[in-house]
Amino acid sequence: MKLFFVSITVTFFVILVAVGYLSRDTDPLLPSYAVERFHSHVPFAAGLLALLASGVVAFVGGTWMERERTSFKGELTRTMTVLRGERDVLTRILDGMQEGVLLVDSSGIILRVNPALRRMLLIGHDVTGKLASEVVSQKELRSLFERARQDALASEEVMVGELSPRRLFVRVTARDGALLAVFVDVTDVRRLETLRRDFVANVSHELRTPVTSVLSAAETLRGSAANNPIASAKFIGIIERNAGRLERLIEDLLDLSRIESQKYNLTCEDVTMRPFANTVLAMFKERAELKRLSLTTDIDPSVSTWADRRALEQIFVNLVDNAVKYCPEGATVTLRAKSEGDTCAMMVEDTGLGIEEKHIPRLFERFYRVDTGRSRELGGTGLGLSIVKHLAEAMAGEATVQSAVGKGTKFIVMLPATEQAATSHSIETSGTLAAATSASEPPPPVSGGGEASEAG
Repeated sequence: MKLFFVSITVTFFVILVAVGYLSRDTDPLLPSYAVERFHSHVPFAAGLLALLASGVVAFVGGTWMERERTSFKGELTRTMTVLRGERDVLTRILDGMQEGVLLVDSSGIILRVNPALRRMLLIGHDVTGKLASEVVSQKELRSLFERARQDALASEEVMVGELSPRRLFVRVTARDGALLAVFVDVTDVRRLETLRRDFVANVSHELRTPVTSVLSAAETLRGSAANNPIASAKFIGIIERNAGRLERLIEDLLDLSRIESQKYNLTCEDVTMRPFANTVLAMFKERAELKRLSLTTDIDPSVSTWADRRALEQIFVNLVDNAVKYCPEGATVTLRAKSEGDTCAMMVEDTGLGIEEKHIPRLFERFYRVDTGRSRELGGTGLGLSIVKHLAEAMAGEATVQSAVGKGTKFIVMLPATEQAATSHSIETSGTLAAATSASEPPPPVSGGGEASEAG
């Protein structure tokens, strides 16, 4: 448009100049017919000059505008490239975050949701553009959003999910009515805090009982039983028994600590299972005879596993010891092993009373007991099965249990059959131990009654 007005102005100016110049007085010496002819061509000459001037202006102006257009196009392209790059970086950052991010505009429309939040709140990919009140169903979150709009900042821990409950720490900031909410999953952190508190409480309780017994017996010995040999022997036996219990508890705690901190050095080798099983059962021969228990093996001579011999012995000593302790007289305890592809399946099976189904999922937890009083009476620490589980996982295997009331119990330990199988196994010791520790459910306080549960 500017070029058009410039062209019209220049043309008009050229016409005026040309007409003025050509219309000036001519030389008086020229004949009159020549003067008349000259004046008759003035308009044509003026128009020609104006057209020439317009062409020049149009050419120069067009060249200038093309240059400006090219420059503007290049600048626009560079700006769009920068914006796309920033958008892609922001998208990669949001997609890679473990924290959930929700952006809502002043009218309550969802502008942005990252994948982490979709997983936390179990929402679909088509929520962008919808009202946040339609997508977020938790009353606590809606209330938090309203508080943020009023106070510009609000934060709170909320529980979400019914099938798989999660605890989320949510921080919401508001600006000009728009909301930015950041969700942090603190479920595992809170679970670990609970585990730590319960572990300290359980250890304190386990230590307090024998220490109290030792102190009471010692005080009695110092007093009324000092000159009574029979009473003295009785209370000395109490001290010895509880001192032994303390020793076993401390040793189990140290073993569990070494396994979880990866300081339990494993030297794996090929272990032939039949002679190994016979060696383990021989340790319990006398105790089994006193209870008239039958100890048997069912193992093919060719069956072997790739394991640390000392750790494997600790696993099966714990399992057979449990069976001998808790099986009634006349029961049978069988140690089986068989090869299943690249895995060796080893079992300690008994024909005892069995375990109720409600206890099965928690048998491998620290300090969990089926029968608290009986377990302590028989010298159990509540850590045996936890040690079994952690040692099996440290050797790229797993430990499970099957049981039915009145039919007996079967503990199954699956380990690699060969070195190659152990090497190719996806479970690594460091990751296994950390995951096993954090994934455990919090054990109940052991001070409550008779269904707290043993296994060790």
